[in-house]
Amino acid sequence: MKKNKKLHKISSLRTISMLFLVIWGLLLAGTSAHANYFHDFYNGVEKFSDLPGEVNQLKESYQETLDELDQAKQNAKTFEEQNVQLVEQNRQLAETVNQLKEVNELKDAKARKFKIMLITVVLLVIGYFVLIRVLRFAMRRSNRRTRL
Repeated sequence: MKKNKKLHKISSLRTISMLFLVIWGLLLAGTSAHANYFHDFYNGVEKFSDLPGEVNQLKESYQETLDELDQAKQNAKTFEEQNVQLVEQNRQLAETVNQLKEVNELKDAKARKFKIMLITVVLLVIGYFVLIRVLRFAMRRSNRRTRL
């Protein structure tokens, strides 16, 4: 059994040394393959090392977007409140305009009545004078006929 363990250790040692020689030979054998493997490995490590920075950038971008969204929500809320105020002001202005129209219509109606009343008074005065003249004329004429 001890012999078996020794053989197993020797074969494991041979296998490891052979593997080491093969890898070392591959690394020294082709310079272009050597450069590509290390270059690819280096690029991979570099990209992997850049990931935390990119993650941080994404977090910052996400936070900025959330801040902008909150600001937009706040602006929308402010605009909604202003809209409610403007609707109320519009209603008050419409009510004021309606009241002014009613006052103006009443004023026009009073002015119209006054004009009609003034014209009626003038016509009545003129009619009175005309009627008196006609009556005088008729009475003079009838007096002339009765005298004769």
